[in-house]
Amino acid sequence: MTGRGGWRALALAVSLVPAAAATAAPAQPAEPAFLGEVISETRVLYPLLVGGWLAESEQRYAEQRLGVSVRYADNRKQRWIDLYFYPAGVQTAQALALFAGSERDSIAEAARQSGRGVEMGVLEPFTLAAAAPAAGDAREVGAWRLGLQYPDDALASAMLLFPHGLYLVKARASAAQPPATVGSLQRELEAFMASVAGQLRIVNTGTCWLPARVDLAATLPPVDAGEVLASYREPGREPSAVVVGDRVLVAQAEAARAPLLAEQLAGSLYPGCVAPEAIEPDVPPALREIRIEYRRPVDADAPSRGPRIGRPRSPVSGTG
Repeated sequence: MTGRGGWRALALAVSLVPAAAATAAPAQPAEPAFLGEVISETRVLYPLLVGGWLAESEQRYAEQRLGVSVRYADNRKQRWIDLYFYPAGVQTAQALALFAGSERDSIAEAARQSGRGVEMGVLEPFTLAAAAPAAGDAREVGAWRLGLQYPDDALASAMLLFPHGLYLVKARASAAQPPATVGSLQRELEAFMASVAGQLRIVNTGTCWLPARVDLAATLPPVDAGEVLASYREPGREPSAVVVGDRVLVAQAEAARAPLLAEQLAGSLYPGCVAPEAIEPDVPPALREIRIEYRRPVDADAPSRGPRIGRPRSPVSGTG
């Protein structure tokens, strides 16, 4: 399988088929909008308690692309961590680096505009060891981190972000220095995010669920055609299926495997996407659910409502 598109990085299960740049410019089917079409609904399950940090509120934003955030408080030390979930699509290593750099620049610009002195540390990639509660479930996650300080306010601060399915997950924390230092706060934030990454669950549905739209075709378009977003083929064989717009075209000879091929392509092109009937997860007591519905692009001129967050399933206060 292989795919095309700036924010698509496919996890290839069979073989990599490099796609050449398209030279022809025929009429192409409209690619579905990411929010409201590719993703129409999301469910986020996040931990209520992470070490000494307790989730105490949620924030939703009027602009859909800004997603939602959760504030964790450590009441013993009068500190907090803000955890953000941004809908972003699948992140390539290059796109993730660009996003991390953009976040660093935004922090510096916000300080400049407010006349606040800031000393920026080094923005660097690293591997986050996701600490799952169940033994043996640990995994590694590519992430970025940044330490900084505000000398005039005697504050240490830290940022950390990583991709999860079709989302980016970011945390920001600040603490008085002393007793905190930039290094100690970074280590604390990394431990916090390792626990979050090990427990976090995000599922989506929408046109990303490709098995709902499968057509058989006598002839498939070339995999390097501009309209082809992803393709599936086994070594030494012609392509068996391709994604064009919001549909999967499957070679007639592969009709018996059409549902399986569509599911594999959906998993590679849109990780974390599930069928509409499977969007509602079981919510364990240790986790809380955020329910988000994205407006379709045709509603862009309507009054902005922002993502909709579901009602609490645990005793925690919400802001929306």
